[in-house]
Amino acid sequence: MTSENAGEKRSPLPVCVVGAGPTGLVATKTLLEAGLEVVCLEGSDRVGGHWSIDNPNGRSAVYESLTTNTTKRMSRFSDFQMPNDWPDFPTHRQVQQWLVSYADKFGLMSHIHLGWEVINAQPNGPNDWTITARRADGSERTHRVQAVIAASGNYWQPRMPDWPGEFAGTLMHARQYRSPQRPVSMVGKRVVIVGLGNTACDLAVEIADAGAQWVGLSARSGTWILPRFRPDGTAMARSAPFNHPYDEIPLWLRLLPERIREAAYTQLTRRVMRKRFAPLVSRMKALGLPPPPDDPLAKRATVNQHVLDRLASGSVVAKADIAALDAQHVDFADGSRERVDAIICATGYNLHYPYLSADLLNASLDDMALYRGVVAPARDDLFVIGVYRPNGGFWPIAEVQAQYIAQILTGEASLPPAHKRAAHTAPVLNRVAINPGLYALSLRRASGLDVPRGTPMDTP
Repeated sequence: MTSENAGEKRSPLPVCVVGAGPTGLVATKTLLEAGLEVVCLEGSDRVGGHWSIDNPNGRSAVYESLTTNTTKRMSRFSDFQMPNDWPDFPTHRQVQQWLVSYADKFGLMSHIHLGWEVINAQPNGPNDWTITARRADGSERTHRVQAVIAASGNYWQPRMPDWPGEFAGTLMHARQYRSPQRPVSMVGKRVVIVGLGNTACDLAVEIADAGAQWVGLSARSGTWILPRFRPDGTAMARSAPFNHPYDEIPLWLRLLPERIREAAYTQLTRRVMRKRFAPLVSRMKALGLPPPPDDPLAKRATVNQHVLDRLASGSVVAKADIAALDAQHVDFADGSRERVDAIICATGYNLHYPYLSADLLNASLDDMALYRGVVAPARDDLFVIGVYRPNGGFWPIAEVQAQYIAQILTGEASLPPAHKRAAHTAPVLNRVAINPGLYALSLRRASGLDVPRGTPMDTP
């Protein structure tokens, strides 16, 4: 859709939402409220996606001790909060319960087709797609839709390192891990955890605490490791401004042009984080971890309350990147060598949309360029939600993205002509972390909403 046809409804066909995890659920609800017909296709027999432990679709990466890394306030939807008596960082079972309650409250289940995995999305013409879905028994069916929203997530195709040599012990990706006892007992074992993200640090702490003989934390590059809580027990993130898309943005900041306000806020955030967490950075280096990047927004920060203490006590040992495997031994890049029983690779996931051809959505480099983080370059009727680098929660960002999509599909808002989108088409992952409140403001402005009187419109 271009600027010439704002206000014109596009098609009576339904919209296909692929996936019924958190982002798929909020997309389905948002589009239905906008008066659009929705077909949500989910390969599993349940909603919740990644947050349903041991999901029969085999794609859940949840482990028993997993909690959210963003607070319940940061993670809430605009009209559906988590219970007040839940902890600041809810457990995965609480999140799954919350998502099921959300689907029930807003009547979403009648629009969700469980047990149907999308295997192909093929455009026929403008605002006209054929979606092919398959059941576990091999039966297939098709849906004709006007647009596709890819909400299938990016935490399900494991990325495994390729080291020279052979390993005789247990080698697995963190997606397979459930607890220090499952699927393989780590008690009394010598274990290497590869990575320095949230999962790697969680696993290193709990495996060490469960009685492993030795735990090494192997990382090739550093990142900022921040605590969940302040010394007084309050969540560290509570003081971060605009960390939810529906937080009020001060008028003076809203009056600034988009690029200036985002640059100013980013610079301020960098200064505050460097000053506040300088002692932590020094401690990380002293404990043998790779130095974090100078820019605290260059990589997604790890949130862990205990890993630095475990490194200080020696129950977890910082190790260099793995250089080679040799039967029961691991050689590290610093020349050290350890006998090891198990290696767990918390090395992330490939960005993967197997139902979309590369000419429609190219994620071959584990990233993709999208207009305003939402619209695929190839088509005006192909959208991606929930894949971004915020310094906050993903789910409420997916909600404002879905609202933007709904405005486009109902004709309430319009996309600029393709040649004018380049300035706001950029990689969604290989970028500086965005502020949820400011990103939401930019989407509302792009829709022609939330423009204070006398303010120049942000560029398309």
